[in-house]
Amino acid sequence: MKHSLAWILVLAGGCQTVGPDYVVPEVELPAQHRADMPASSAQAEEPAMDLNQWWAGFDDPVLNELIARSLRQNHDLRSALGRMHELQARYQVSDAAAGPRAEANAQYQRLGISENTDFGLFPGQSRETDEFSIGLGFAWEIDLWGRLARSIEAAEADWGASVEAFWAVQVSLTGQLAETYLHLRELQNRLRIAEDNVAVLEQSVQTARVRFEAGLVQELDLLRAQTDLESARAALPELERAAWDTSAQIALLVGEQPGRLDALLAPQEGTSGETETEESPLRSAAIPTPIGRWDAPIPADLVRRRPDIRQAERALAAQTARVGVATAELYPSLNLTGSLGYLAADLHNLLEEPSMTHVLAPALSLPLFSGGGLRQNIAVQEAGVEQALVTYEATILRALHEVDQAAVGIRFESQRLASLERAVTQATTSLERSRTLYREGLSDIDAVLDARRALFSLQDQAAQAQAAHSRAYVSLFRSLGGGWPMPPATN
Repeated sequence: MKHSLAWILVLAGGCQTVGPDYVVPEVELPAQHRADMPASSAQAEEPAMDLNQWWAGFDDPVLNELIARSLRQNHDLRSALGRMHELQARYQVSDAAAGPRAEANAQYQRLGISENTDFGLFPGQSRETDEFSIGLGFAWEIDLWGRLARSIEAAEADWGASVEAFWAVQVSLTGQLAETYLHLRELQNRLRIAEDNVAVLEQSVQTARVRFEAGLVQELDLLRAQTDLESARAALPELERAAWDTSAQIALLVGEQPGRLDALLAPQEGTSGETETEESPLRSAAIPTPIGRWDAPIPADLVRRRPDIRQAERALAAQTARVGVATAELYPSLNLTGSLGYLAADLHNLLEEPSMTHVLAPALSLPLFSGGGLRQNIAVQEAGVEQALVTYEATILRALHEVDQAAVGIRFESQRLASLERAVTQATTSLERSRTLYREGLSDIDAVLDARRALFSLQDQAAQAQAAHSRAYVSLFRSLGGGWPMPPATN
């Protein structure tokens, strides 16, 4: 038995791992992003924004609270966490399978021997006998060709991919929640602008009625003012319904039941601008924008920054290891089983040396014929590597395009917002002059109503543009891989 164990140890020490060794593929990346990153509004000496928690840069307590709750309660994130725990356990199972297994056993049986056989009972043999046994059994697959090692390697990479998938869900969740929240603030702001428009048109109708009853204008002026008023009122339910649906979507992302966040999401008085008056026709929108200095990572850092790229790389590593698992199936396998224990007819002498038993049963198997199935399985796994590599490269390419589009979007939305703000100022002046001419009888009400419609349309567009400008920043931060606590160094 000692010689057998020695040979087994020699074989175990001479194991060779077959299959390709994984190397992170090199991908050619530009030195800089094609689109210019938006300039920061903060001073250079101020601390940079933390891309890991980019939403804090919007300086909005409600947004911070929503994201904090979603990171605790969102069901997609919790499901991804459960998947990560599952693959961690699978990795530990694979790791344990590579080592020896042992079990303890104890048994008692009473045997009754038949007398009606060719041999019958031996002289002096009792027909009823007892048998006691106790011992240890063990089994061990000697990993001659690295099949188990490659299985562990694949399981570990799968576990790593699930970790990155969890962070990818968090990046997507924080970005989607911030965009939805900004959309809600946009709708609330547009609703307030529309309500102010209705209030002003009600005043216009009252003015037209007074002037008509005084005989200063025709009834047509009153009818036109009433038509514009009802048209403006008709826009309110649509905006209210959209705000209602958006708040429900936020609650779903946060993991709350409908209505639980209504108080938190209510329009914030004192931050949304003053009610429109003749002196202040332009309202300030309650839509947060990012503040603080921040530094955009270069494309080379993007590969390390974005968890979806890291996930694709880990999936490629796992698939490469599976090629080694399939390759090892072509070679002989060695399994060692055995037992060591005691066997006796009487319990009182069970543990004595003469009762000791042992079994050592090494088994060597070599695949001879499989109809080409083993080699085709290798081809299947190699094709999987090709697909995983393409996915990895495509993920990097998509990330570069997303960063480029987000940066360009900020620039164009900034230009659009600036133009709309100037147009609102000009439309406000035009409305005031039209009102003055109408009061002095030098113009009909059509000029006032046209100017009012133009101002309301521009205010509504400006509110949408401001929200789109803020959402463009969210898209940029998400495309840069922000929103998760990336470690300072990675393997």
